[in-house]
Amino acid sequence: MSFIRKNKFVIIAIGVFLILVILAFQVVRMFFPAEGTALYGNRLDGIEEVELSNNKLNKIASALEDNESVKEASVSVQGKIIEVIITAQDDTTVDAAKGLNTIILDALNKDEKGFYDIQIFVTKDTDASDFPIIGYKHYAKDDFSWTKDRGTE
Repeated sequence: MSFIRKNKFVIIAIGVFLILVILAFQVVRMFFPAEGTALYGNRLDGIEEVELSNNKLNKIASALEDNESVKEASVSVQGKIIEVIITAQDDTTVDAAKGLNTIILDALNKDEKGFYDIQIFVTKDTDASDFPIIGYKHYAKDDFSWTKDRGTE
């Protein structure tokens, strides 16, 4: 008891300090509630089950490059999005470029199509007025959405 009486100011100071630390922690949690959570949240849950290997991505790129309309192709994955960048031959029409999506879809199985979104960017080396075009397929949809056709104005 005499220890408490002799050091009552130190004990009070320690108690006040602990209360201030707890309050500061609560204030930080209030202003930064998502600190420490994953950047994409839980959207990538289950990606391990349908993960695309580099070998498969290279096969898709090679299948695209085997097409006579394609000069160069690259395929990569960012999170849940398969990004395909295609440089088309100069004589490729818009309809032929849009038809390249079947090569990509044929290379993916049902689970992969049902998990990943797919983006296709088709460009040409020349300044064609109807290119570049962009196609997008949401994982829950069956068809691609394409940018509107550009006409010369």
